[in-house]
Amino acid sequence: MQSFIVLGIVPGTNFQTTFNFWLTITVLLGVFALRRYIVAARRYVQRELTARRIAHAIDRCQLQPALL
Repeated sequence: MQSFIVLGIVPGTNFQTTFNFWLTITVLLGVFALRRYIVAARRYVQRELTARRIAHAIDRCQLQPALL
């Protein structure tokens, strides 16, 4: 166990863990844990953009008052 802690070598294998390995694992776990919030934020942005597009299309296509 001491060799794993000091050298990062998994006992019984030739696999060695590095700082980049642990950094990648940490980032992936963080993204996995926050995915619900990421999806909710993405949906919110999509709804807002769609609402703005619809409002813009309505503003462009409104009829001008007829001149008598």
